Amino acid sequence: MQNFVANPAKMLICFLGRHRGERLVDAAKEAGARGGTLALGQSLGNSRILQALSLGDIQQDIVYLVMGDEAPAVIQAVKDAAEADPRRLSGMAVRLAVPELIIRTRDSQRFFRHGGGADRVQINNNNPVDQGEKPMHSGYKMINVIVNSGVADDVMAEARKAGASGGTIINARGIGKEEDAKFFGIALVPEKEMLIIIAREEAVPNIVEAIATVPTLSQPGGGIIFNLNVEEFILLGQHKTWQEE
Repeated sequence: MQNFVANPAKMLICFLGRHRGERLVDAAKEAGARGGTLALGQSLGNSRILQALSLGDIQQDIVYLVMGDEAPAVIQAVKDAAEADPRRLSGMAVRLAVPELIIRTRDSQRFFRHGGGADRVQINNNNPVDQGEKPMHSGYKMINVIVNSGVADDVMAEARKAGASGGTIINARGIGKEEDAKFFGIALVPEKEMLIIIAREEAVPNIVEAIATVPTLSQPGGGIIFNLNVEEFILLGQHKTWQEE
């Protein structure tokens, strides 16, 4: 029998130059993180600011860290590791809220049966992560665009015209059945690209409107755009953090 619990959590996504992500993962583990996911992305930044942050590189390491109540210690460890690294481990990171982090536990007494299935899930609203914490607002949003392979460069070109300074492409693969394509209206092309853009909140509407003019996205089923609120925007290795409540 499988038992699961769903707790509120935090996600930290770090964008760094190539071959620099493992150092941050090691620091996060030392601070209590259970582990992280390291992905390879392609930078589309060409501004002086992004070059100064080592984010003008052609390739990037993208580190995903999902954290529970150890989040404050992990985030501080990541900041300290970036500032102390002699190789100038600079970059940027965003912290996002995760309403439900679902994990397995052996304590079956903590769960209730839902719907008569074999799996049990309990929503735990007493997680220390959110105790006494006010909603946070950094003034930034993360724009995510999923399109067929080869389209992300066109999307970024339009986003730049609307004020975006740069973005990161992650190569992906579409997964689904024919009936899924009919339901979502998206062609099941195996090779996908996910474009991530961090932008000021006030610039997001214009950027999204510009992105929507890309011929592929102006057609039904041409792609997906979704935005996420950024709780905290961090410049790694810069001794600075932007956070507005």
